[in-house]
Amino acid sequence: LSEPKLKSMLPAGKPKEQYTFALNLLRQTRYKDAEQALAEFIAARAQHPLAGNARYWLGETYYVQKDYEKAAQTFFNGYRVSPSNIKAPDMLLKLGMSLFQIKKPKEACATFDKLAQDFPNAPARIKSAVAREKKRLRC
Repeated sequence: LSEPKLKSMLPAGKPKEQYTFALNLLRQTRYKDAEQALAEFIAARAQHPLAGNARYWLGETYYVQKDYEKAAQTFFNGYRVSPSNIKAPDMLLKLGMSLFQIKKPKEACATFDKLAQDFPNAPARIKSAVAREKKRLRC
């Protein structure tokens, strides 16, 4: 008899298939499963182009579960590791929102300022969310 090993959440297959699988768990609101699958994907494929997106969605799993401390760490690390990723503006937005939730308004405002400065051409949805959050925080 061999030792039982921890069962992987990710199916065998190409990185894109594994990423899609993890994202589908999130879409099904299976947050704990999505969290595990995304963490596995990042651990196994840290250098893959989709790893930056996976880091964002991992942060999102913590955010929707109201674990704002872990969400903030994940968004911060995700941004630090891949500041030019397509999800970088989203990571900064959610980092700021997470910081606000853990009662760090000064840091949240600074994060929103950095987003506006580093991504002047961010999508309109990001810009309007930043404006809304800054108003709410009185930045």
